[in-house]
Amino acid sequence: MADNNTHSSPNDMWLTALLWLVLVVGAIIMRPVLPIDETRYLSVAWEMHTSGSYLVPHLNGELYSHKPPLLFWLINAGWAIFGVSAEWARMVAPLFGLGSLWLTAKMATALWPDVSKDVLSLRRGLAPLILLSGVYWSVFSTMTMFDMMLAFSTMVSLLGVVGGWRAYVNGSSSSWGFWKNIALIGIGLGLGGLSKGPAILLHVLPVYALAPLWGPMLTGDKPTSWFKWYSSIPVAILIGVGIALGWAIPAAIVGGPEYRDAIFVGQTAGRMVKSFAHQRPPWWFLQYLPLLLLPWFAWPRLWRAVGFKKSWVNNTGLRASLTDGGVRFLVIWFGVTLVAFSAISGKQLHYLLPEFPALALFAGFLLSNIKKPEGETEPKRKHMVPALVLAGMAGIILLAWAALPLIETYVPRMPSWAYEVAPIWMVPALLLALGASFVSMPDIRSEVRIIAITAASVIVFTHMVAAPALHHAYDLSLPARLVADWQNDGKKMAYVGKYHGEFNFLGRMEKPLLILPDMATAIKWAGENPEAIIIDVVRQREIKADPIAFFPYRGKYLVMWESRKLKNVK
Repeated sequence: MADNNTHSSPNDMWLTALLWLVLVVGAIIMRPVLPIDETRYLSVAWEMHTSGSYLVPHLNGELYSHKPPLLFWLINAGWAIFGVSAEWARMVAPLFGLGSLWLTAKMATALWPDVSKDVLSLRRGLAPLILLSGVYWSVFSTMTMFDMMLAFSTMVSLLGVVGGWRAYVNGSSSSWGFWKNIALIGIGLGLGGLSKGPAILLHVLPVYALAPLWGPMLTGDKPTSWFKWYSSIPVAILIGVGIALGWAIPAAIVGGPEYRDAIFVGQTAGRMVKSFAHQRPPWWFLQYLPLLLLPWFAWPRLWRAVGFKKSWVNNTGLRASLTDGGVRFLVIWFGVTLVAFSAISGKQLHYLLPEFPALALFAGFLLSNIKKPEGETEPKRKHMVPALVLAGMAGIILLAWAALPLIETYVPRMPSWAYEVAPIWMVPALLLALGASFVSMPDIRSEVRIIAITAASVIVFTHMVAAPALHHAYDLSLPARLVADWQNDGKKMAYVGKYHGEFNFLGRMEKPLLILPDMATAIKWAGENPEAIIIDVVRQREIKADPIAFFPYRGKYLVMWESRKLKNVK
């Protein structure tokens, strides 16, 4: 029997929503729109708004085929209602993160509908809190990227998989009940396709196809035939592909052959070729998982629930839980996808974000099964270690700042942003985490709550510490306004090197910038256009002539010259 808990899961959902709001609003207020990804995606949405080209995205006047359009559509939908603002644009992706938290609670009910009310309340309440307050998820869920949309789409499809299985093995259910869930799978695949392309298939199909490994244990029933189940897989895929093609076919017609090849070939085979050109070893994800899953990875109570060698011998902990169909579902969801992405040489840490709900649900499952020892009534401090780990994170930041003079002796070219941090905000974070570690909690639910609150608070304080440095090194609002003002005054403008649309949205620019491949070409162009402005990102020693303006930028300098100052530079 689990700990006695008189609280209901709606309280935990309200706490989860509140922590999400604090994290997201805090990030939007304290953090600038970050180049190059966030500025690029907002600029694509901006050009969609100014051009009215909703089928074919553009960036700096050129076709933009690297990502599907759903994020840009939703940003523009909000702008049509609320007016153009960075705030709404930066809320879209985090709202999908909030939706993923809600779907995590729904998944707990879908996987374990027959457990007691108290146990289900724990699983529904704890899993979203654990998911949200994991350090990597909480930071990434505040960014304008595509992965929260992909995570939401994955959960929609997998809820359809669970619902479809239950309808499939329930002889009294109508065929409509089964195919309705297959349609839900297809809708999730379609949303994922419009969010981030065909990658959604890798997050959903392994669980779907491996139903024999988890399905019979989930419901206690075996189907008389697997034909209908496996014949539903291409149906779901066709629904998803149909949703994506509802955009892709008209877009290919409007965008022309170049855009058609980019979205139909570049998003699949082209990306795979690129992936194999940027190799990382198979164990690359594993070495970072402990950090990505802090503070929960450092919780001894959770590891004891998993169990060590003795529990494996005695068939308790993880080994015993593998007889549960819901746990098998989660293990396949996370494990197979981890193996698949580990086998692909091109890797990024955020590729696994759609699998983090599986880990949070598994943690909620294990914690809900912990029995309170007979006669134990005194509150305990079993959450101390993760709270101290959070205090340690705060302490490391403070120590790094204090050691800056020593670090300078070994790193002669310290980036200028390192001197802009506001470490004073780490003091309350440190005190809060230390205080939390010494507060006694009556039960598991309370322990999870205080760890989650502490983690969210430390992350918000970390944003406050980093805010001045981020604005110093990454905020392009002022240079973007300068570029837009010069452009509006009729000056010719050129950017040297790879341009990612950093200025277009921030400056609300109406026309694209001219892109020049290198400085030699720029100097030649300067001689032909003496009244123009040339922009480049260089190291301090590479600043040629006297710039009209320059700004610290990502450890280098964003420099702007009048052409006549450059035309004679060698």
